[in-house]
Amino acid sequence: MRDSDKTLRRRLVDALRPLAERDTRLMLENEDPPFISAFVARHRETISELSMPAAGLVIVIEGRKEVLWGAKRDIYHAGDAFVLPAGAEIDVVNEPDADTGVYRALFVRFSRTLVIEAARLWPQLTKRDIPLGSPITISPTLCSAIIHSGEALAGTLDLSRRVVDHRVLEVLLILAEQGALPLMPKYVDRSVTEAVRLLIRHRLDHAWSTAAVAASLSMSEATLRRRLRDENHSLRALLLTERMHAAYLILSDRDADVADAIAATGYASRSHFSRHFQDAFGQAPSTVRRARKKPLA
Repeated sequence: MRDSDKTLRRRLVDALRPLAERDTRLMLENEDPPFISAFVARHRETISELSMPAAGLVIVIEGRKEVLWGAKRDIYHAGDAFVLPAGAEIDVVNEPDADTGVYRALFVRFSRTLVIEAARLWPQLTKRDIPLGSPITISPTLCSAIIHSGEALAGTLDLSRRVVDHRVLEVLLILAEQGALPLMPKYVDRSVTEAVRLLIRHRLDHAWSTAAVAASLSMSEATLRRRLRDENHSLRALLLTERMHAAYLILSDRDADVADAIAATGYASRSHFSRHFQDAFGQAPSTVRRARKKPLA
């Protein structure tokens, strides 16, 4: 990491630390978004199947955060930030700093109203299929915007709601320009394709049926099929794509084998799994596994 990047991260952490002095995560039930909440822990904690109804920005202030997005695993340290999309289901491990014994992070929740407003203001930035956990570049502009919005949301300044919303919109704009946050004109009725992916990605070993997915999304099977068809997708194709992507990630891990990939992606037949993998990547699962076992030069 360049010295300039380290300096920016240090500035971000130092400026936001006062907002993470005590744990305020109970405020997550507050129904007046956007808001900022602090997660503070003095012991290693694991949170399973964490999901937020609205998108937000997570900033690690102290310690280490491990996030599992289905088969994908990301590690974030002090000064790192990532977007948690609305409806995404993740497993989280929060690890206190080895020296201070404390873990601190801030969660800035964006309101649906502001995301819709951002999409209206900047339609050229609306996009979908943004990978979960996409890295965020902490630029000087983003650093300042996060600090200003954090201070505004914390209520430490005498600001009107309009000014607070303006500061949060600035963060939304920068994240959208980076391609880290999807802006959708009809955020509440977001892409069904995206909703299905977020739902199935966390439990790819589950025997998903159209009925089960439709029930989870509170719609009829006919509506689910129609809306997926309107977006040029099908449930079968989405399941296959997500399972194969997860399998490749698993086989890229030196500690995993083909049996692990089969179990994690819900296949009962090894031959079916191998055929789908071959069709998707042009090589056998065992070939990918052997390639990862080769020692580095």
